[in-house]
Amino acid sequence: MFKTRFTELIGIEHPIMQGGMQHLGVPQLAAAVSNAGGLGTINITIYPEMDDFRAAVKKTKELTDKPFGVNIMLLSPYAEEVAHIVVEEGVKVVTTGAGNPGKYMEMWKAAGIKVVPVVASVALAKMMEKAGADAVV
Repeated sequence: MFKTRFTELIGIEHPIMQGGMQHLGVPQLAAAVSNAGGLGTINITIYPEMDDFRAAVKKTKELTDKPFGVNIMLLSPYAEEVAHIVVEEGVKVVTTGAGNPGKYMEMWKAAGIKVVPVVASVALAKMMEKAGADAVV
């Protein structure tokens, strides 16, 4: 085990976070990464139907009892609904890309979700820090 601020924050053994990996971030891969001690991630872009996305979260929970995340591309037409589903389903970590997750931050933080935005600039990283992000990529 290799302890870092990130491993302690997320509750994982190794400082390894699987990227969202469009079309590859499925429950089986996310659970395998989490079971190996990293942070596995489900990607929402492969689940245009919200029932399928919710089923993917539940499947991941069946495959691992370790923390895993959901990667939300904020430009997705489903981002708003997914933002609420992760709270309802008790997801522990949310990573975001393609936008500013500020409007969801209060809801996610109140639910105990660790928020890790992927940012494209120092300015956005500073904005995310002020908004309460737990870490940035």
